[in-house]
Amino acid sequence: VMNRWLIVGALLVSLVSAAPSQGQAPGARVVGLKPAPVPALRFEDQFEKAHQLDGYPGDILVLIYGDRDSAELNRALGESIHLSFHPEARNLPPSQARKAPPMPIAGLPAGTRCPDVHAVPVAVIGKVPALVRTIIRGEFKKASPDCPVWLDCEDSMRQSFGMAAGVPNLVVIDARSHVRMAAGGRMGREHVQELVNGIEALRREAAGLR
Repeated sequence: VMNRWLIVGALLVSLVSAAPSQGQAPGARVVGLKPAPVPALRFEDQFEKAHQLDGYPGDILVLIYGDRDSAELNRALGESIHLSFHPEARNLPPSQARKAPPMPIAGLPAGTRCPDVHAVPVAVIGKVPALVRTIIRGEFKKASPDCPVWLDCEDSMRQSFGMAAGVPNLVVIDARSHVRMAAGGRMGREHVQELVNGIEALRREAAGLR
């Protein structure tokens, strides 16, 4: 499984790197994947809460990750995905926007739980000493006091999935904790819509709908 994720990551990185720097969304690619269990990765956020890739059964987990240069693009992409599935979050402060209910799924029987979508930012920091981690954690608390950011201080995302520098990188994990989609590059509207459509299909699948 790990080797396949590395192949997918290398493909995305090569596509992004080979793309021209001009245009609306240079190098952006959205790739559908054959389902396979997620790697056993564990992260802590800036509040020292632990998280795992298989920690959201029944829901869809979208991990948006990258380096410091991609941080603003990642933030905008995460906000766009969150609002696509939580329209009531629009214009709310972050602490309230995170609690907005998921958009209903057409055809879902009454009383059936609606699968949610969790768009989670992951900061790929690289391997750093414990003291540096403490400093970094403090900086993230100041910059993001309401929204948890998973801190990758072991370079796990890059090693497991590959990573293109300076642009958003993304993996989508389904309700059974299988990786189903990957994306990399500057996302134009058409790419974001492709992602949203794919995530909605996974929500319907999780709800037992076609």
